[in-house]
Amino acid sequence: MIWNPFKRKKREDAAAQPDKNEPIEQRIEREIDALPAMLKGKLNDPEVKKRFVEIAKRMEQDGVDFKSIRQMKKWMKTHEAELRAGGGADVPKVETVVHDGPRIGRNDPCPCGSGKKYNKCCGEGK
Repeated sequence: MIWNPFKRKKREDAAAQPDKNEPIEQRIEREIDALPAMLKGKLNDPEVKKRFVEIAKRMEQDGVDFKSIRQMKKWMKTHEAELRAGGGADVPKVETVVHDGPRIGRNDPCPCGSGKKYNKCCGEGK
C-alpha cells in the first residue's frame, strides 16, 4: 500500500467527531482551533466571529451540509446581496487625494529657497 499525503486520516477519538446535538458555536470554536494562526487571528475579533456564527446558523437552518463545499458556495451565491449588505456597513469609504497647489516641475527652482533646481534639492530620489 502506498502512503498518500492528501488522503484524510480517520479520527479515532469520539470527541473529534461532530455531534449534531452540539451547539453550532461549539462546533465553530472547534473548527477555528484547527485553522492556521493567520486565519485564527482574524476570527478572534468578536464582531467577525459573531457575523461568522450568524451566517453558519442561517446555513444550518436552510439545510446546508457543511462538509459539502459545493452546497456552501451555492448558498453563498444565492444570498450574496444579503451577505454584502450586512457585512460591509462599517467599512469606511476610501477617498482620492487631490493636490490643489501648483505643480512643481523638476527643473523649477526649489520652493525651500535654496536656489537649486527642485530635482537636485528636495525632489532628489522622487
